[in-house]
Amino acid sequence: MSRVLRLDGDLLRATVNELSRVTELRGIPFSRFTELNRIIKGFRTQEMTVLSGNTGVGKTTFMCEYSLDLAEQGVPTLWGSFEMPLRKVCKTLVQQFAGEPLDPPIPSRISEWARMFSENIPIYFMNLHGAQSLTEVLKTMEVGVKDSGVEHIVIDNLQFLLGAGDGAFVERFQRQDHYIQELRAFATEKGTHVTIVAHPRKEETGRLLSINSLYGGGKISQEADNIMFLQVDSSTSIPKKYLQVVKNRYDGTLGCMDLNFRKDRLSFRPRPRELVIPTKATTFPRIVGYD
Repeated sequence: MSRVLRLDGDLLRATVNELSRVTELRGIPFSRFTELNRIIKGFRTQEMTVLSGNTGVGKTTFMCEYSLDLAEQGVPTLWGSFEMPLRKVCKTLVQQFAGEPLDPPIPSRISEWARMFSENIPIYFMNLHGAQSLTEVLKTMEVGVKDSGVEHIVIDNLQFLLGAGDGAFVERFQRQDHYIQELRAFATEKGTHVTIVAHPRKEETGRLLSINSLYGGGKISQEADNIMFLQVDSSTSIPKKYLQVVKNRYDGTLGCMDLNFRKDRLSFRPRPRELVIPTKATTFPRIVGYD
């Protein structure tokens, strides 16, 4: 095999093919968050995305709707919620799916929205919570890919997955770097997209986040294909919330997307839909003791 190549033969054919497949390589377009089609050019497998933001800014709520956007278009998704109980994640997802206020609650209507979600949206959930061994998480991810054809995996969030631990900061950073490296390798080898929610370092109040704000060592920013921050601009009389893309390995385009939260729908981009009720009403049994 030659050590030095010209742009001909196999390399020329591969280059022409790459240029010809630009539209295909842009991936699945977002439907709710359409601005992301201009910035990161859609959703692609074999990539890793990191979402960060200060405590209380709405990272989990946004990630629910972000993953729902893709799942509504048929992207099989596996949720790993290591901080928030699954029932609360599911509550947010069903509320966003319904696109209408569910308060005051009408039990029969809520049951039917949950049924519609369950029957139409390919989102699955890891039966794991709190700090977990990386081996256990990777095994669960592999089961999701093998048994359910999962293409998008959400890890919320990295710090809860790692656990508090008793080691020094440097040991904790090394362990985080190891987790990131393994998750990145999984995305590449299994043909999935892994999205990680991560806490930033503690910053001065009112200061906007940057890549250097990510908690831990440099591995997380190096391995990520996309890095996004939920930012709050408090310089105006009414604080402005927006999503900022600060890294985009695909084509380098960076930018911001304004976000307006509708609390009554737990949604940044509510999308009303028609509730379809079958002839025989559906009820869901209460699972005693489930957390």
